[in-house]
Amino acid sequence: MKIIDFFKLIRYKNLSIIILTQYLMRWCVINSFLNIIHIDMQFSEGLFALLVLSTTCIAAAGYAINDYFDVRVDTENHPDSVIVGTKISRRMAMAYNNILNFIGVALGFWISYKIGLFKLGFLFALISGGLWFYSALYKRQLIIGNLIVAIFAGLVPLLTVIYEIPLLNKVITPDRPPTDAPIVSVLFLYIAGYSAFAFLTTLAREILKDIEDLKGDDLVGRRTIPVVWGINAAKSIVISLLIIILTLLLLIYFYKFNDILALIYLSITIIIPIFYYIFKLIKAKEKGQYHYISTGIKGIMLAGLAYSILLRFFIIE
Repeated sequence: MKIIDFFKLIRYKNLSIIILTQYLMRWCVINSFLNIIHIDMQFSEGLFALLVLSTTCIAAAGYAINDYFDVRVDTENHPDSVIVGTKISRRMAMAYNNILNFIGVALGFWISYKIGLFKLGFLFALISGGLWFYSALYKRQLIIGNLIVAIFAGLVPLLTVIYEIPLLNKVITPDRPPTDAPIVSVLFLYIAGYSAFAFLTTLAREILKDIEDLKGDDLVGRRTIPVVWGINAAKSIVISLLIIILTLLLLIYFYKFNDILALIYLSITIIIPIFYYIFKLIKAKEKGQYHYISTGIKGIMLAGLAYSILLRFFIIE
């Protein structure tokens, strides 16, 4: 086995996005808002690095177990990219899953214990178990599998503030200015907005991938949306999700930003591309076309993430 095969198994590119997401949320959103009220981040850099490592390990374990259970359908849908059973044995894929899950969950409990909120560690156990059951069972069921993946994607940015706010609540005492607590509330809402964006875009991509993999999923008896309700229904749901993203984005802009630089950025990188991919999706018929749209929506996700940098340097003063 080559080391590159292991990195392909755990989807190193996707893991890099998870790491980038959590660090951008910390330094471009959380830190920026706290600078307004002259408060340092309370969750230490060392513990935050362990939080990122924990999240990454659990995600990597999820990718490994997903490939373990998907050998047959992947052979049908993506024969050139099958790793488990060809370059990495099923036994080793299972071993990697167990090791990575143990590290991720153990770290989750450790950092939760260190900040005095041990029960938060069960969140990592829940995520780990959810990804296992997703691959083994829920991926075969209508809608449930898509929702599990989308929820996990939404939790990636949200975890950064879940561990910061309880510590901030100990610092923001009654003798602090009355504006401090509302700033923390707004901070949470910003991160929640990123989580909602990650959830909706991931859900749209998961349904698109189901359309792309229709043949193999039907072969193994998976009850995905395209298999059960048909391609047109799946396309309609994806278009609806993209319209919801557009609507929420415009509402947030007019009520919160109202800044020309933000409008230019969002229009070029998110709003116009969404209209473009809706148009392409309406006309799409071939597997390659659905893959192209799915890749484009992933680019929109990255553009939304990159907006946090703009937020850091140009929006928050």
